[in-house]
Amino acid sequence: MAKAPARGASTSGLALAAAVAQRFHVEGQTKVDIARDLGISRFKVARLLADATDAGLVQIRVLVPPSLDGELGEALRARFGLRAAYVVRADGEPVTAQRRAVAQLTAGLLEETVLPEDVVGLAWGRTVSQLVAALSTPLRTRFVQLAGALPRPDVEGSAVDLVRRAAEATGSTAATFYAPLAVPDAATADSLRSQPEIARALAELDTLTRAVVSVGAWLPGESTALDSLDDGTAARLARAGAVAEITGVLVGVDGGEVTGLADRVIGVTGEQLRRAGDVLAMACGQGRVPATAAVLRSGLVSTLVTHAELARELLRLP
Repeated sequence: MAKAPARGASTSGLALAAAVAQRFHVEGQTKVDIARDLGISRFKVARLLADATDAGLVQIRVLVPPSLDGELGEALRARFGLRAAYVVRADGEPVTAQRRAVAQLTAGLLEETVLPEDVVGLAWGRTVSQLVAALSTPLRTRFVQLAGALPRPDVEGSAVDLVRRAAEATGSTAATFYAPLAVPDAATADSLRSQPEIARALAELDTLTRAVVSVGAWLPGESTALDSLDDGTAARLARAGAVAEITGVLVGVDGGEVTGLADRVIGVTGEQLRRAGDVLAMACGQGRVPATAAVLRSGLVSTLVTHAELARELLRLP
């Protein structure tokens, strides 16, 4: 909303402010160049630019690519207090197409933002598999496996394979280990974590600066953690409040962490994710609305990439 012009502002003053704003915002001149061309001081240029904004003479409009819904993304960012939210337009598309669009956008975001000094944790799953397939830009960074996994016919490659392929495609290095996501008891988990290869890889999780995860719903076929458990354990954790899972970290509807599986998981902890600089979550499928909302309330993630149908449902929640 435009502010009223400052008291005493004249038409000529506003005309000069508009001319300065045109040179600065549209023509790309520096304040020093504008001051020299108009014969005024650089400080006068700065004041005139402020006057132009206050008087409503400068109006900025930011457009996003047509394949994205900027309004939905901004609404999600504000609603859940995120660093950023990106929403692809995939209305009416099957979940496989939504997953592909989300993965390709996420791959592009990584290629635009990851630095050589970053340590990037990668989860394992269908969307991450498609993300890795889309990577091609040299990043020369460090990719770290976030957790173990179990074989699934709908995921191309194991957790180790995905991290190594990401590193190979981007000229980066990789830290991997062979282990399941979850084991039957805490003693077995402790034994595995103490093995040198696994211990070295897990130690790198304390140095994460970024992580990429998928939102899993606590439903059969929708969570790699749940699919690694017997029916009784899965049901017990559901009764304990688990509605969502990211890389073996369970989340309740209010965003609180459900701890009943943590001592049996070989992988990143909720605390390590919270300490990472930026955790990007990918969410696909209408059935993951409650799970995605829980994860966004948890504080575990800072960036979301999703599709328009899921975004609208998230914004309809009370």
